[in-house]
Amino acid sequence: MNRNYLKHEFLITARSRRNVPFILFIGVLLLSYCLILLPNEKTKETYNPDEVKTYLTDLEVEQKFREKKGNTGIIIMTGMPVYAYNDYYYKLNHALLTAYEDKNYHRFLYLRNFSLMGNEYEYTSDENLFALSPYPGKDRSHLYKQTMMRYEDYLTNEYPITYGLMYEKTGLQALQKFLQTNGILFIIFCAIFFSSDVLSRDRKNRSVLQGVPLSWYRQLNLKSLSAFFYSLLVVIGILIAGVVVMSVQFGFGYFDLHVPIMIAQRTFSLEDYDIISIAAFLGKTLIVVPLLIFLFIRMNVILGLLFKNEWLVLLFSSFILFSDRLFVSRTTREIFGKDISFFPQTYFDFGKIVNGDKNFLVNTETITYMKGIVVLFITLAVTELVLFILSKVINKRRFYYA
Repeated sequence: MNRNYLKHEFLITARSRRNVPFILFIGVLLLSYCLILLPNEKTKETYNPDEVKTYLTDLEVEQKFREKKGNTGIIIMTGMPVYAYNDYYYKLNHALLTAYEDKNYHRFLYLRNFSLMGNEYEYTSDENLFALSPYPGKDRSHLYKQTMMRYEDYLTNEYPITYGLMYEKTGLQALQKFLQTNGILFIIFCAIFFSSDVLSRDRKNRSVLQGVPLSWYRQLNLKSLSAFFYSLLVVIGILIAGVVVMSVQFGFGYFDLHVPIMIAQRTFSLEDYDIISIAAFLGKTLIVVPLLIFLFIRMNVILGLLFKNEWLVLLFSSFILFSDRLFVSRTTREIFGKDISFFPQTYFDFGKIVNGDKNFLVNTETITYMKGIVVLFITLAVTELVLFILSKVINKRRFYYA
């Protein structure tokens, strides 16, 4: 009976008039992200050959003007050898442009790494970078160090350097970036949407379901499992499809690529950084995703018992999901006098926990991977206890006929 009921609930979720259009919307969103947004994404390291050609043309005119005037030595007013500096940057940028146009990405990356080495000012002085951040200098320096660590990994391990590898567009790199930005929040929201009506939809057939020979609490558990399996199936499909589409365009990538992580918040130098493989990052992150999905599905069941309306469930669950973004700032380290590391919403965006970005953003060292696992399991245990008690208070008859 349990198996048949689970299958029945799964099929209802799969054929739902709400879920099918939503999945089509996700498909369109996925294709737009993988075929348009990600390939055309502009970052600090995005190379623009047209701008470089204009720069070289202008620089060549200036150099010839200085040669004509004989002004090729040290400028008395500044004490700077401008002509020599210009000559150096002309040759460097010309070499970069040639390597880029020839698609000699190994040489291009070598030259780019050489130009950035010891030149953190190129990042920290860019006012367009993190312009809206409350701490732009800190964020620019953080990005510079991460970039240099990635480039060192590419060159040291002698990977076949491709355009996709260099700009983090291969299948595995795209998945990594997705999970360490807002990807997990998107995944959880999908689970929230799929499970928001697991109880309210039954109120239309209350007379039939009243006679199901299963206890009310068991029905709630089976409904949760059906929504969990369905959500997990959709999420796995989304991730695999995304990796495949990006791999077709830019290659699959390598599991042993290094991902920079922050392990301390002390000197804000390279001593505070370490590396893990992209395989380790994906493993540590993805293993927590099912836990987060199941936690929110159980929360949805509780909200469904209380509100009996799918849209209210969706609203309140989404509010809980994004509560960390809404109420926690870069200076928030405590909530109600308690360290934020003890609150579950701190760990919803779990990719930022694995790479240390959450600690970096709020400048603390209390948010750790293992503490996150423990806090989420405790939250799930409390949720289970509340649901068990609530299922006794709001029983089947009270739910259907209230």
